[in-house]
This record gives sequence, structure tokens and C-alpha cells, in this order.
Amino acid sequence: MVNIGILGLVAMLAKDFDPLICYEDLSGEGVRGVIEFFNREVEGLFGELARVHYERLSRYFENPRVTSATLVRDAVVAVYRGLRDEVVVVRDGVKTLLDSGEGVPVLVRRVEGSGDLVAVHRSIAGSDEGRVYIVNVSGKLLNVLEGVLHDFMVRDGVLYYVRSYTRIKPPDGGDTPTDRIVKLDGGEEKVVWGEGFVGGGEYIDVAYSPDLRRALVAVHRGWSRSRLYIVDLDTGSTEFLEGGDYSVILAGWGRDYVYVRKKVEGMEVVVGSRVYKFERPIHDAVVSGDKLLLVENVSASHRVRVYDLESMEFKEILGGERFTVLSVDGFNGRFLLHRTSFTKQYSLDIVEGYSVRTVDEGVTVKDAVTIDLWVEGHDGVKIHGFLVSKGGNVKGVVLYGYGGFAQSQTPKYMFTYHYLLDLGYAIAIANIRGGGEEGEWWHRAGMLKNKENTFKDFASFARFFKNLGLKVVGFGTSNGGLTVGAVITKWPELLDVAIIGYPVLDMLRYHKLYVGKYWVPEYGDPEDPEMREYLLGYSPYHNIPRDRRLPPTLVYTGLHDDRVHPAHAIKFAVKARLLGHPVYLRVESRSGHQGAQAQVAALELAYIIAFIEKMLGYHDAKS
Repeated sequence: MVNIGILGLVAMLAKDFDPLICYEDLSGEGVRGVIEFFNREVEGLFGELARVHYERLSRYFENPRVTSATLVRDAVVAVYRGLRDEVVVVRDGVKTLLDSGEGVPVLVRRVEGSGDLVAVHRSIAGSDEGRVYIVNVSGKLLNVLEGVLHDFMVRDGVLYYVRSYTRIKPPDGGDTPTDRIVKLDGGEEKVVWGEGFVGGGEYIDVAYSPDLRRALVAVHRGWSRSRLYIVDLDTGSTEFLEGGDYSVILAGWGRDYVYVRKKVEGMEVVVGSRVYKFERPIHDAVVSGDKLLLVENVSASHRVRVYDLESMEFKEILGGERFTVLSVDGFNGRFLLHRTSFTKQYSLDIVEGYSVRTVDEGVTVKDAVTIDLWVEGHDGVKIHGFLVSKGGNVKGVVLYGYGGFAQSQTPKYMFTYHYLLDLGYAIAIANIRGGGEEGEWWHRAGMLKNKENTFKDFASFARFFKNLGLKVVGFGTSNGGLTVGAVITKWPELLDVAIIGYPVLDMLRYHKLYVGKYWVPEYGDPEDPEMREYLLGYSPYHNIPRDRRLPPTLVYTGLHDDRVHPAHAIKFAVKARLLGHPVYLRVESRSGHQGAQAQVAALELAYIIAFIEKMLGYHDAKS
């Protein structure tokens, strides 16, 4: 045995010791006491101003936005989120309410194999774990299922779908979290496929064949590795197609299966045995009939083209303003586009052939102007961003960044942005490394041991605005909360205020909390000594400075967040306050990572706005 000595042993234990680990037990009295303390403090300091903003914000939520939509036989079914959260059937310009159960609707998808069945996913207070209601468009309820489920299909009265086992092991064994294809036959759920093919920390997507007897299955490990299989749903027999150091997008089936390889060197569309190379990153793809619709990234905005699957000739549709395609769907030779932009709340568009027909659209933000920015990074790389304002003098710039999981920050309407613009702020979106704006190479330039590029890119944007003499508010949620958290612990002077929501902040224990194991391929394994040292070097929780003062920071989370454990936020806030930093914490008891009912979301936003306004010196609640 190697004798490391008492000092070495103490140093090793000190590095691994977490004195605040008790706050990971949300049922403990100590945790409840800390939450109550911080919430009372935030209420006392910002409650009066927050109530003023809440009343104003409620008027914005009166105009609901579409958050999810799918095609059915002769209509569109969409989720509308506002003061009322509703599932609505849109047919020939007429909207009919589809009453589909309890909880907050967050997602609706067509059940493959049927033209009039949909799966409505409802969250309980914002948690990922919820209920799925299988209903037809006339409102008849067929099934109610519990859990995290997706990719529904019905054949011969049997319902097939993917179940995510996030807390308990699947019936056939294996580590969690993981996925299985299951079927519901006669009220009994049975595993169809997954054992030996889908491991712990892996998840799957499914595209069903036209005869509904086979499935093209993508097994993802993280956001940059995948394997493809063809599965016989009756026998379970499995054919391995390919796999490697790239992720895939399943587009569906025409005469052949169609998918996209997202490789570092470029994008490839596979149509059966044919392979086509593409210059620009592909954001989404879907097949309907003999056509393929592709959504591509161009300067962090979307371009839509419709291809003939035989000739691969295309026509571009929907030119004009910068926009984001939030989701696509294809059914019976038609496509559905669910779009948004900084200035347009939403648009639901039906594509038939190469023509586009808008079936519903939301409000427009008046007088807002969007410009493209290019900022030079620490290593000379040019980083794209957007700046949205209403012109004239601004109170400050609210800088949003994410930088992870190949997620692109493209133009999107947000109640938050709309209200901040009307208050006189400018909104900046930084397309930092770790996202997918420039393709897989851009993603990998901000993951694993390149992760600090993400933080340095965000810092470059903050420095750019500070050099212009502007006040800068750093804003990030989830992985974006990690980004802002890392920036304020490394360069606290760059931000005047920081807003960190539902964040990942403890990089040594993230993989042990809820579904954090999914993120190991993105961040690295803290159990690997070499990777652990790298993670320790930037982990916000472990790097709160003692010799420099953090900017005023609001950390917020929800007790029903079962994706990113609330302990990340709680432990960071407690430690920061013990070290004398102006870090405040608000914990909502009625929300989670999926969000919350509009009234709860508006209240949460009201406290964020009140914090920004007060910390930047705009104290007058009547202003």
C-alpha cells in the first residue's frame, strides 16, 4: 500500500468532502428551514416591487402561446399556454377545446397508426414525471399512463411506446436512467425491446415503419454518440445498422428509412442506401409521403427546404425574417411547422407540396429591431449573437447564454423578453460554443475538456457590452445556469447582476442527482480522476471566490424539478452567503424543469424582474 502520509490523506478527504451534502435531502428539516429563510428574505426585499410587475405581466400572459403542436387527419392539435393552459383542436379556422385530464399540458403528439389519436403529456407542477392521456380528437379518453413516455404507436388495438425508467430499474434489469420500448396489451405493460441494447445513461428515439411492424431505433449516449438498429416489434429480432461518434436525427420512413448523421466534418442525410452531404447544420427533419422537410441553421436562424425523396431536388420556403422552427410534423403528405421569432409569438403553418398556409398565429412585439453581432472570442474565434431592442437609450443589456448539449439559441419569443423590451432593456443572445449553431464541431468545442470555451465566449460578450459602458445582466437557466455560474465565479466584475435558474452548479456530484447520469458524456465523469480535476477547476459551487465579491445574484429553482436537483441551487446559495456574497435564493414549491402554470410562472418572473430593477437602481415601482 502506498503511504501518502497524514497530510496527503487530509488533503484528499478535504477535496471530496461536501459539508452541505445534507441539502440534497429535500425532506430534511434543515433544507425546509433554509428555503423558508431565503424565501422570506426575497419576499421582504423584493416582494412589493414583484407584485407590481406581476400585475403587469399577467396582461402579457392573457395572450397564450403555442408550446407544442401535431398534425391529425383533418386538423392540428396544439397546446396553448397562458393564463389558461389548454389543448385545442384547430380545424378550418375554428378552435375546439380538447379536455384531456389534470395537470399542466406540456406536449402533444399524434399516435402513429391513427389519424385521430393524440398523446397529451401533462406535467404535475412542472416535473418531468407526469401523466399521458391518450385521447381522440373528439375528446374520448382511451388510456391514462404514468411516467416519462414518448413515441406512441397503435396497431391492432395494442399501444406501443417508449418508457424512460428514471428512478426504478426496468423489469428486464439494467441501470437507471434508461429507456425501453414497451407495449400495452389488455391493460398489461410488457417490455418489447431494450435489454442488452440500451444501457444506463442511454436514451432512445423511435421511427415506426409504414406497416408499423418494425422500428428504426436510435440509441443515444449523450448528445454526440449513437447507434442505429432495425427492430422487429413482433419478435424482438434486431439488426444493427451503424453507430459511431456522431448523433442522429430520425426523419421517418418513405419507401426507405431516412435519418441524419450529425458528424463533426458535416451533415449527411441517409435515404435507404443513398447518402447526401449537406453544408449547413441540420436542426430537424421529417418525412411525409414522398417528401422530406429539412430545417437548417444559417447564422443561428432557421431555413426550411422541402425535398423530393427520389431526386433530392428542393424548394426553399418561408423566407424573410429570422425565425426558429420549434417543431415539425409530417402526416399524409403534409407537414406542420411550429415557428416563432423574437417578435412573433408563434405561427402554425401547414405545408402542402411547396405552398404554405398559416392556420393560427400569435401576437407581434411592436417596434422591436433585431441585429446580428459578431464578437471575437479569447482565441480569435468569431462568435455570433443577436441584439434585440426598441431603440434609444436602454437601461441595460440582459445577456442570455446556454452553450451545451448541441442546443442552438435561435430567435424565440419569450414572455420574459417581451416584458423586458417594453421596460427599456435590450436582449442579447450569445451563440456560444457548446451549442449546435455551427454544427457538431461547435458543440464539441464546448464540451468535456473544452467546456471552459463556453464560459470564455459568454465572458467575451459581457466584456463587449461593458466596454460600451452598458450595465450587463447575465441570465442563464439549466445548463445556462452553469454558464452564468461559472462566469461570475471566474470574472465577477463582468456582470452587474446575475440571474441563474434551475441550474447545474455542483460538477462533482451532478451525476448522482436525479437523471444526471445522462449528462456524463457531455460534461465528463467525475469518477475519472483526470476529468474530476478538470470539473473541479470550473465547478461554480466549488469555486466561489473568497477574495473577490460576486455581483448581486438571484438563484431560483422549483421543488418539483426532477431533472436538475434543486440542491444545486440551494448548496450554491448557502455557501455563497456563508462567504459573504450578495447571493439570494428563491425556491418555488409549485414548479419544476418543465415550468409551471401561468400564474406561478408569472410570479417567478415578477421576482426576477424586481431583482434586476432594484439591483440596477430602478427602485420606483411606478416607473
